[in-house]
Amino acid sequence: MTYLWSEGDPVQVETDARGIPQRMTWQGRKHRVQQIANRWRVDDGWWLQHVRRDYFKLITDSGLLLTIFHDLLSDSWCVQRLYD
Repeated sequence: MTYLWSEGDPVQVETDARGIPQRMTWQGRKHRVQQIANRWRVDDGWWLQHVRRDYFKLITDSGLLLTIFHDLLSDSWCVQRLYD
């Protein structure tokens, strides 16, 4: 089963100098990023509601498989999907 937050669930993310997530705090729990499985950018909808985000599908040290995104317009981070 997959859990989806279409608008995103806020998360605090610590990145390296390149902007790659290293650690995160989500729902009061801290997680270290163990592996980045995929990374992509969405830059769309400029004619309606502009969306510009960097997405990361990652695995944490606690075994979570998540898709998170960095909203480049608001400089905020959110969890979008949790795989189980």
